[in-house]
Amino acid sequence: MKINSLPTVVLASCVACAAQTSFTAESISEAFTKGEAHLNLRMRYESVTEDTSAGDNTGSAVTLRSRLNFKTDGYQGFYGFVEMDDVSNFTGSANDSVNGKTAEPLIADPVGTEVNQVFLGYKNWDTEFKYGRQRLTLDNHRFVGHVAWRQNEQTYDGFTIANSSVDKLKLNYAHISNVNRIFGESSPVGDTKMDTHLFNANYTFAAGSLTGYAYLLESDDNFAGFKRMDTDTYGVRWQGKTGIVAYNLEYASQDSAGDNPADYSADYMLAEANISVAPLVIGVGYETLSADDEGFFITPLATLFKFQGWTDNFLNKGLGNISEGINDAYLTVSGVAYGMSWQIAYHDFSSDQDNASGDSDLGSEFGGFIAKSWGAYSAELRYANYSAGDSTPFNGGGLTLVDTQKLWLTFNLNF
Repeated sequence: MKINSLPTVVLASCVACAAQTSFTAESISEAFTKGEAHLNLRMRYESVTEDTSAGDNTGSAVTLRSRLNFKTDGYQGFYGFVEMDDVSNFTGSANDSVNGKTAEPLIADPVGTEVNQVFLGYKNWDTEFKYGRQRLTLDNHRFVGHVAWRQNEQTYDGFTIANSSVDKLKLNYAHISNVNRIFGESSPVGDTKMDTHLFNANYTFAAGSLTGYAYLLESDDNFAGFKRMDTDTYGVRWQGKTGIVAYNLEYASQDSAGDNPADYSADYMLAEANISVAPLVIGVGYETLSADDEGFFITPLATLFKFQGWTDNFLNKGLGNISEGINDAYLTVSGVAYGMSWQIAYHDFSSDQDNASGDSDLGSEFGGFIAKSWGAYSAELRYANYSAGDSTPFNGGGLTLVDTQKLWLTFNLNF
């Protein structure tokens, strides 16, 4: 196991110091004895079928993620946290991103054991500081997320500050030195060294909340393609509610920066509403990641599974967009019945610009899930079916879209 960009002294401190706002421990040893350990087991069956020109290409995997963590009690404002993950594969055959089975469908859950989180925290003055490897999410995960859907989640090595000293105002800053990606330590792209600054400020009004952000990404890694992450993104997000309608409006602009091989300026736009009509919630939305002749808007730190459908056809090596840009019009219907939550979703995709053949149809996706929790247990069944539509070849990294069906059955147990 390796831990990039974290000094040994900090790792030792994470295991030797502790805190919560209660500051209940009277000594370092008591901080350990009053700490809490938790174990999570997540078993998943995933199957993929791709309807290629040569016939159906199928893959499946049964994986288990075992997660054990420990958080010390608080001592003079300090606390420590450490979390270990192990991913095992029991049966099935698929491309897990590192096993060399590139002819089979991708199920990006490589086996391995690693440190998922280890950090030293401090709370005081309505502020929380964290230094080390940590989970980091901002807003709806569109720009910064932890990709919790995959068995090996994405975490960040760095320093974060969260402040709420001013009433109704929340300030967040993060400096990221390394991204621990979902592909694991055995992959050449499992880590991305960075010198990235993230700023996020949110203020709550009577009618909703306003967020402004600046995400300044710079890759310090010379691996091919990582310099494409060098971008400056500035945006604003409004979340409001009126009557039975909750809505989100967001706009961001992005420019290439640093050593980015592209030279471009592109926009991001989101408009969505969720209408509560008991017992249903009906959601409608439209999202655009635009492109110009020199480049396209990217979100390489996002939880991409949450966006543009669940079959992940538009990941484009983790950039989250293709060279022509993507428009996503979507409709969801969700509710709760017999103690189970459920949702059905439909997406219609088109490119922001026509491709080289003059086409813009990126196809559509239909999917749904049903989930239930009881005590320490939870289970979910999810399905998604993507239809490629009239236009399959697009320019983004040689992307070719094919009809895809995916099925997941997931069980969780928490101790």
